[in-house]
Amino acid sequence: MRNDNCYIDGVSTLNRFGAWVLKGGYKDLLSFPGLVEPEKNDWAEEDGIEVDLSSPKLQSKEITIPFLSKKGGEDLIVFLSAPGYHTLYIPILQREWNIRLVGQTYNRILSGLEEFSLKFTQDAPTRPALALPDPGVFIHDSGYELDNVSFADYGVVVERAKDDIFKAADVKKNLSRKISTSDGVIYDVEHLVFSSKEVTFKCYFKAVSISAFWSCYDSFFGALIQPGERKLYIPAVGRTIPCYYKKSDVFKIVSLHNNIIVQFNLTLVFTVFRLNGTIYFLSSENGSFIITENEDCKIDLNHVG
Repeated sequence: MRNDNCYIDGVSTLNRFGAWVLKGGYKDLLSFPGLVEPEKNDWAEEDGIEVDLSSPKLQSKEITIPFLSKKGGEDLIVFLSAPGYHTLYIPILQREWNIRLVGQTYNRILSGLEEFSLKFTQDAPTRPALALPDPGVFIHDSGYELDNVSFADYGVVVERAKDDIFKAADVKKNLSRKISTSDGVIYDVEHLVFSSKEVTFKCYFKAVSISAFWSCYDSFFGALIQPGERKLYIPAVGRTIPCYYKKSDVFKIVSLHNNIIVQFNLTLVFTVFRLNGTIYFLSSENGSFIITENEDCKIDLNHVG
């Protein structure tokens, strides 16, 4: 017996249309809307970008949901074609979304069943309030901080990010000149600066209940979309770097029983990101640092062969 796992305008899609949402079909509902690309200046002589984040705005969100039906999807589509927005409610997620139908993206006739996907749009996403939640369970502190607040306080753990973090930003292109009588180009090599850089963090939420999860979710993304640049402390580099939220995607529900665990990708744009070189300290054989009395004495170990 299938559960009523989807309601639209208070109507069970299973009871009325013989249709239910397939396993894993909630992932688009969980994604937080991306940020509208902010206005920015990209100065050729400076690292990174200068971004106007005085009033960040969210994009609309597209949602594709796969269904399986004993009766076919035609009656459900007719129902969704009625004028106005429709309220989608998912009992296991305990949340509603106001949506409108965009179209049918997939259809396959099986033996006695029809598998199809419907595409919706959430035109006016809800902006969550800024608050600090309680995940209700122990959260591993991965060391990241958003505006001096630990990710763990939002129930968020970073699983992987170092690959993107330690990848250098692209170098901005300087002035160059091509002379028809010479090979190659003449390039200005006297000044080198880096572009802004996107980094994708592979993360997961962990909470004691679905209500605690939504509290963590709303608080975390609410903090990310506040006006102005965010300050992200990255333990791998030991410093705080300015950034802003771009998007979230690849949501996957790992567990909805006992503890709630939801994986997701978080993409941030670092407005200025230049990796520091290695810092060397001169020490004796027993590990003690060597301090010279002469302040003018310098030993550059970066060039020791």
